[in-house]
Formats: sequence, structure tokens, C-alpha cells
Amino acid sequence: MSCLHSAIRASSTLAAAFVTSGLLLLAACTDAPPVAEPPVIDLPPADLTLQGRDFSRVRSVVELADGRVLMTDAIENSLYVIDLQTGDVRTEGRAGEGPGEYGRVDHLYPLGGDSTLFVGEPPRLLLLVGDRIVQGLEPVYPRLGMGSGETPWGVDRAGRVLGVAGFAFQRRSGWSRTHADSLYILLSTGSVFDAGASEPDTIARAGGQGRWGLARVSSVAQMGGREVTMNSTLVIPLASEGQGWLFADGWVALAHPEPYRVDWLSPDGDWARGDPLPATRPEVTREEQCLAISRRSGAECDPDLYAGWPSRVPPFTMVVDQGWNTPGGTALQPGPHGLLLIRRTPTTAAPETRYDVVDRTGTLRGAIRMPEGATIVGFGVVSLYVVQKDEMDLLTLSRHAWPAELGD
Repeated sequence: MSCLHSAIRASSTLAAAFVTSGLLLLAACTDAPPVAEPPVIDLPPADLTLQGRDFSRVRSVVELADGRVLMTDAIENSLYVIDLQTGDVRTEGRAGEGPGEYGRVDHLYPLGGDSTLFVGEPPRLLLLVGDRIVQGLEPVYPRLGMGSGETPWGVDRAGRVLGVAGFAFQRRSGWSRTHADSLYILLSTGSVFDAGASEPDTIARAGGQGRWGLARVSSVAQMGGREVTMNSTLVIPLASEGQGWLFADGWVALAHPEPYRVDWLSPDGDWARGDPLPATRPEVTREEQCLAISRRSGAECDPDLYAGWPSRVPPFTMVVDQGWNTPGGTALQPGPHGLLLIRRTPTTAAPETRYDVVDRTGTLRGAIRMPEGATIVGFGVVSLYVVQKDEMDLLTLSRHAWPAELGD
């Protein structure tokens, strides 16, 4: 019997503990034999491309029932309604503090029934029905203990929000989720559709990036004609953390890098722990360190600046080289058919962007290999939405069929 099937059988027994404590701990699995990695599928060619219009920093894309899409661009600070068939592009709403307005655009979350939750900054939630903003909502996620720089790790159609809070074993000033030793994965008990208070349930814990160690760096900058000392706290560019995603239908995926696996929480509160997933993980050489530093910060390679490098490249890390086009720079995104997409860590042997595809049994279906400069920014019923970067760092939006080899 596989580890996952054992976990499913045990879930009814463990459910009571989950309800009582809000935290479900599952036993480690050791019975899954190693298997070869599944094939890597090239992204199918675009079937629609928006011609004559470039964008700057696309946050997210949501497909509407009529085939048009909603899209947010952080640099242009706009919410767009786009028809890829006709090439028509218009804005919806505007920046501001009034009804139906937003400060800075952030991410879009499909809720089902052609409804979308639009997150703006400072914390402001707007509900769209089709292509129109219809209502402002009470932000629940600041009450989840999330920092001001965090956005939800998914929202379901009931209005529940998945969040994260960091925990450090040593007292530090200025530490955040990205510096935390471990993470609490939080699920709101209330809904963004209700005005009342919502206390979070801690549904799981995961390792944080700070457990690999932190470097404190000081530099001198010229500001206002005088020298000012700037202090920074850095994490290792290959530091890994657990990451989660709440799907619109209420399922939660929790991806762990050590060992690489995906656990699933059903809407009924039952956890199923996935078996370890196959992953080629090269040794962390100086070349791998330099590649990670260049992608994380673009700085000159100085691995000795960091302490605690892992011995092997983790399967996924935070993604910061494409403009934070996922909430909090997570490597996770939802895909068609309730599948989870995990952006793998580039290596010197495989520097291209690649997404693993994991289903709700915790099985790795395969991987999607992207063209150079291409990134997935959203999905439809049977499609993926992609932006392609040109030599001027401008982005072109296109739609691609879901690879048939990966199933539904």
C-alpha cells in the first residue's frame, strides 16, 4: 500500500485531532521506492497572441467565461480587460482610495461563477463579476498575522484565505516570513464576504528560509549629499521553504522541498500526505551558487557572503527574478483541472524555466518546459496564459493549449 493511500485511510481517524488543535501532523512515509522523473513536455505553441501591445510587469491573469481575460500590471498599475481574439484592451477601475478604486494593483484570484477577487495595496479587496468591479470587501488577510508585504496564498469561492506567518527561534529585529526559521500555514475561519472578525486556524507548519542561516550586510550609500549606512539581512539564494496554495474549490496544496512532495487538504478537513517526488538535484557547486546569486539579486558572485549553503539544489525556492508574478514570490501556481504547478529551481545543467505538474493524489504528472524568457501567469479551463519577455524586458501576452500529454 502506498504512503498516500495509507494517509487517506488514516485521515478519518486524524480528522478529530485536526478539528481540535487546528494542526495536523502526519507520520513520515518511507515505503515509496525511487522512480524515474516523468518526461518534460515543451509548452505548446500559442494559439492566440495579443499583437501590438506590450506590458511591463504582469502579476496575474484570470480567464473569464466568454474567453476574455483580466490582467494586472504592477508597473503600469492597471487592471486590464483583454480580448485576445479582437486585440481590444481596456482598463477597469482606477488608482485611488474611493469606492471601486485601488492603491497599487496586486494579484487576481478566480472564485468560480465568473467572479474574481482583486487584491490591491494597501490591503484592499475588490470583487469583480465578469469584467466589472461590483463591490469592495473587508480585507481578512491582515488578521492572519501576515506582514504588509504579503498577499494571500489563494482564496476559495467561500471567501476563505490562505496565509502564512513566520516564526524565529531567536529574537531578531526586522525578520519576516523570508527570514523565518519555520512557517505557520494559516486558513481563515471567516470569509472576505463577511464583515466580522476572522481568527485563523493553523493547519500546518513548514520549514522557513531562515533555518539555513542569515547574513547581515552593511553598505554605504549617498543620500542628500551625505553618506548613509544601509543594513540588510540576506538569506541564502538557494534557501528553500514550504509553500501552500488554496484553490477556488477549497482544496489546499502544501509543497515541501525536504523531501520533495505535495500534501493535500480536502475541503472536508482530511489531509493526505504525498509520496516523495522524483527530482534530479545537482550538488551545490560554486557554479550553482553563482547562478542562484545572479537570478536572486543580479549581484556579483560572492558565495562566501552567505553561510549555510545546502549540499544539493532544492527542487523549488522563492521566485524573484520575474517581478514577483506569484503571491509572495512563491513557486506555486494553480493550473487547469485542479492541478498544481511548481516552478523548479534552475540549475547550470537545466537553466530553462520549468514547471512540475502535480495532481491531487500527490503524483507528478510531468513537467512543462518553457521557451527562453517565458513565464506562466494564469490559466483557463483548458489553457495556460504566458508572458514572453523581449530584449527590452517588455512582455507579450499569449494563450497556449494545455499539454494533452499531462492529462486532465
